[in-house]
Amino acid sequence: MNAPDSAAVWLEVERWIAHAQIDHRAAAVCLAADPPLLDVAAFHCQQAAEKLLKGFLVSAGRIVRKTHDLAELGASVATAYPAVTDLIENIDVWTVWNIAYRYPSEDFSEAVPSPEELTEALVVVSRLVEALRSQRPDGAGCP
Repeated sequence: MNAPDSAAVWLEVERWIAHAQIDHRAAAVCLAADPPLLDVAAFHCQQAAEKLLKGFLVSAGRIVRKTHDLAELGASVATAYPAVTDLIENIDVWTVWNIAYRYPSEDFSEAVPSPEELTEALVVVSRLVEALRSQRPDGAGCP
């Protein structure tokens, strides 16, 4: 069995990054709206983080399961990339942003994050993009 081609792996990682950046942009637009769409911004921050964590797993040659659980994904990423532990150690609380505001429910009353929390989330997402891109092996090619 041959090892995966690093250029092919990196192309898949870049796909995860591209989709995460769309979510980052959507979150920024929602945050800048007047009035801000905080709940939608939170959803897109969670989605961006999820996609970046999955990109790290692809980069590490790990299987990417269908899950939205940032704690589970973060634990797997931290094992493969301990240097990003500080970036991802607190994003597990964003997992709830995936569903908390998408549907009306009397059973679910998660507080909407503040503009400051979401601004910080966008910074973390940007730093995750940088950290993931820094993993590109030489010779993997540039997208």
